[in-house]
Amino acid sequence: MAGGGGGGESGEPDFQIAPMIDVLLVLLIFFMCITSAEVLKVDKNLVLPVSANAEKRDPELSKHETALNVRWNPVTKTALVTVDDREYPNLPDLIPVLQEKAKNDAKLRVVVRGDRELPAIEIQRAMDIIGQSGIADIAFAASNK
Repeated sequence: MAGGGGGGESGEPDFQIAPMIDVLLVLLIFFMCITSAEVLKVDKNLVLPVSANAEKRDPELSKHETALNVRWNPVTKTALVTVDDREYPNLPDLIPVLQEKAKNDAKLRVVVRGDRELPAIEIQRAMDIIGQSGIADIAFAASNK
């Protein structure tokens, strides 16, 4: 006989697990994609300066931020600048990268994440490169701990 919808002899339908797993995996991939887009690429080896007045980032502004990490090497007495996990030993090479980011996002803010031991002149050099890129919105990262 032609039966409809399975279920065996009891007449109750079987629970289909495969479509449920498919839906859950699609949701998982969706949420992974949207959350990874908002994460700043930060240098984990960087030790931020401490400030009692440091405030949490505004979630709305963080969508338009890019991190410029400046790490100090005390042995060689040089600063290492990274943006998006790419090192820039020659700072002027960073100008076209920042200009492209600014062209793609009119609300772009550059967050300078300077190492605690970094001399102030290195922050000044980073700010100069950001200014030469045509970006006026600059923020500085600090820890409150």
